[in-house]
Amino acid sequence: MGKSPLRAPGVLIAVAIGLGMPVSGMARSTPAPPSGNAPSALADGQLDLQLVTTGLASPVGVTNAGDGSGRLFVVERAGRVRVVLNGTLQGESFLDVADRVLSGGERGLLGLAFHPDFEANRFVYVFYTRQTDGDLVISRFTADVGLASASGSTEQILLRIEHSSQANHNGGQLAFGPDGYLYIGTGDGGGGGDPDGNGQSTTSLLGKVLRIDVDGTGDGPFGAYAIPADNPFAGGPEAEEIWAYGLRNPWRFSFDRQTGALWIGDVGQNDWEEIDREPAADPGGRNYGWNVMEGLHCYNATTCDQAGLTLPIAEYSHDFGCSVTGGFVYRGTTQPDLVGQYVFADFCAGRIWTIPADGMTASLRLQASVNLSSFGESEGGELYATHLGGALYRVVAPPFGDVTGSPFLDDINWLFYAGITTGCGGGNYCPADPVSREQMAAFLVRALDLPPSATDFFTDDEGSIHEPDINALAAAGITTGCGGGNYCPADSVSREQMASFLVRALDLPPSAADFFADAEGSIHEPDINALAAAGITTGCGSGNYCPADPVSREQMAAFLHRALG
Repeated sequence: MGKSPLRAPGVLIAVAIGLGMPVSGMARSTPAPPSGNAPSALADGQLDLQLVTTGLASPVGVTNAGDGSGRLFVVERAGRVRVVLNGTLQGESFLDVADRVLSGGERGLLGLAFHPDFEANRFVYVFYTRQTDGDLVISRFTADVGLASASGSTEQILLRIEHSSQANHNGGQLAFGPDGYLYIGTGDGGGGGDPDGNGQSTTSLLGKVLRIDVDGTGDGPFGAYAIPADNPFAGGPEAEEIWAYGLRNPWRFSFDRQTGALWIGDVGQNDWEEIDREPAADPGGRNYGWNVMEGLHCYNATTCDQAGLTLPIAEYSHDFGCSVTGGFVYRGTTQPDLVGQYVFADFCAGRIWTIPADGMTASLRLQASVNLSSFGESEGGELYATHLGGALYRVVAPPFGDVTGSPFLDDINWLFYAGITTGCGGGNYCPADPVSREQMAAFLVRALDLPPSATDFFTDDEGSIHEPDINALAAAGITTGCGGGNYCPADSVSREQMASFLVRALDLPPSAADFFADAEGSIHEPDINALAAAGITTGCGSGNYCPADPVSREQMAAFLHRALG
């Protein structure tokens, strides 16, 4: 019997086959930072997982509401939808339907999608297995007027599909396509080899991608949706909801938010896992081959009739894992080297691969010690992944090897791609190291694109590799040194000194507001307040600024990104 994305993994043997590895200063306007490090091809070992939060119970999905709230919604298999905001798991559930969900193994609350007009109509859609018999249910719920939560009492069932005889191969994906229609992924009904022939049947709703118009009515068993007129089997004797067929257990599909292409991860039987890709504006009706084919291979036969079948663009054998978790094409902004790569994984083995959005070669990128049950996007296109063991991760591809755990990862990335830093050497950034005054000069000169100066301002910077930057900073009126004709290049920069550097560099106006309790008595207090008024700092917590604390390289990245990004 085929493996499940929700099944505990067994022992695996990794065999590398099948996939390619292939002072008062002069007035100045805020400058645009220089562009010095263009995005490059994703390097071996660059892709990584950044932990966002733990404390989740068997999460199997993550998505966003598209409502500008910045929330991530995590689907827990038992029947709850949890909210993660700014990296923090919220205490209250957005939706709790555990009272009607049959959960365990491949069953449970499996899918979640927000209506494209959620802010106005407050509609949210879920896919679950019914507690009484395991049948597949697709329902709509309505959130409260503040969009904070949805009550289980608002349920409107759209579709129920009989699935009581087997517990596996339920599918579970919901997603709105670029056309505004709701797409639904169903498994073939379970049992080894599709004993009921559902995958190839065009009268069964199992083993399919379905497509319905949730803004219409009159069709379906409850008259709660409409059949799009251009569905491939609309108006015929076949099941009119069908968009594509010949699937075994499509465990996560997605639409490329830039091209509109549909990507499907279809779980294999005993030998092969596959990735299917359907071009944008396709008329539908494709047959992806199951159970004639498993991946690119005839299933249980030496030969088979492949006429009319759409074969996968990539596959991998069970030497690499046992259950594919389909992903997304990354279209976010914070990981430039990852843009245009389709990211997917194997649930059992923890391996993550990428395929170029316009290519067909898969490259192994990461061996992780997690069971990745799903991928999802934030509103801005950042990529996240759920670990069935209870965690949410972000998929990242930083240019440095030591920054994945930094809370300032995005700021460090910005600093690199803006050409302001190349790190501390050896492919690292040294995020926790304190910033010296000479390093500060170099950061600011690159960030502000300051011209060089022929004047030698200070006596103690001879021999420093940053002396030209120090002189350029002084010529621009951003520093007068540390006193006595010196600059003190090796001294660490404190947070209060950082404020003064930036206020002078950006020519920020003073502020009458007093933002922090612990800045009283600091000669830099006016600069600290000006920095806060400009939105560049919110302090170090609890109403304080921690003015005497040294600035780390990761904090420096955040200061500069907020100031200039």
